[in-house]
Amino acid sequence: MSLHRMFFHNFAAELQKSTIIHFMNNNIKNLVFDFGRVLIDVDRERSIKAFHDIEFTQADNLISYCYQKGIFRELELGNISSEVFYQSIHNEAKRGITDEQIKNAWNSMLVGIKPHKLEKLIELRKQYKIYLLSNTNIIHWDAAKEMFSWGEYKREDYFDDIFLSFEMHLCKPDPNIFRALTNRVSILPYNTLLLDDSEENCQAARSIGWQAHCVRQDEEWLTLF
Repeated sequence: MSLHRMFFHNFAAELQKSTIIHFMNNNIKNLVFDFGRVLIDVDRERSIKAFHDIEFTQADNLISYCYQKGIFRELELGNISSEVFYQSIHNEAKRGITDEQIKNAWNSMLVGIKPHKLEKLIELRKQYKIYLLSNTNIIHWDAAKEMFSWGEYKREDYFDDIFLSFEMHLCKPDPNIFRALTNRVSILPYNTLLLDDSEENCQAARSIGWQAHCVRQDEEWLTLF
């Protein structure tokens, strides 16, 4: 390893260590997890390719890891149904395609959840209140259900409560989505830690008094606890 890389590797390790100490010393009682790229692995490029294969070429400009655009955003906010979403894709595609093809192309973004993350959530529930807060949509949420299967556990066993953008009609980084969660489960902001892969989302959470940790792409968040 070069001296340059070694410096940044050691700096990142020390920064993470200081983050752990900071959280431990700040009486965290509530952990709020993002879904995509924190719990579930996702592959944007795979979904875009799948949409290109069915000749919906606008996917490049509409699909993102953190913030969707256009009809994908409307689906994520719960402003349109899956049926309206499918029809919108039909209208824009360059050839005749089925709803099933559209659903498969969209769901191909979801790679899976590593079992050790599910195991860690069960362990953390013994010490913390655990919540899921996700910008997601009804199609992805239905597809992800089986990905939470681990041993005897099902999706609802990992969380004290689940907050989904398409049900709340709110998306991160709108601070109101964090306020809604805080109010619904009656938690104190300063006792609450968000783990999210978007710094913008983390900043929004901090703006209402939460603590937040931005999970880097190559970071294993399990080592924080």
